[in-house]
Amino acid sequence: MKQISRRFAFYFAATTPTLAVSIYPAIAGTDPVLLELGRQFDAISARLDHELHTGWKTLKEFDRIFQQIVHTPATTLEGLLVKARARCWALLGDFDSADESAAGAPMAFSIMRDLIRLGAPLLENPAALQRLLQQIEDGAN
Repeated sequence: MKQISRRFAFYFAATTPTLAVSIYPAIAGTDPVLLELGRQFDAISARLDHELHTGWKTLKEFDRIFQQIVHTPATTLEGLLVKARARCWALLGDFDSADESAAGAPMAFSIMRDLIRLGAPLLENPAALQRLLQQIEDGAN
């Protein structure tokens, strides 16, 4: 197995967003679903920021929109920005606090998944960990 240098790994990580934009010029449009969800998220979050009392119906709608943002694949930087803005709002803009918490993991993984699918789709390897564990278990028996 060929090993890659740390320098190459850092270079690849730094240039992946650029590659995502340049490799896929056909995806020049926007993410209409994510942009609409972002508008809805912004409207409700503005209400939550300014109202003292919020009903359960509004909170449930807000959660539904947030979950849809997490589960809707982004194909443009604008779509990724919707995801990042939603997570940023939930953290009150305090990204340092997220380093000590797993609460942001679903959005972070959603953004990483979208970036990999845009810029380096061959890196995605679903169920790889399950297969590796099975191989280890089979080897132990």
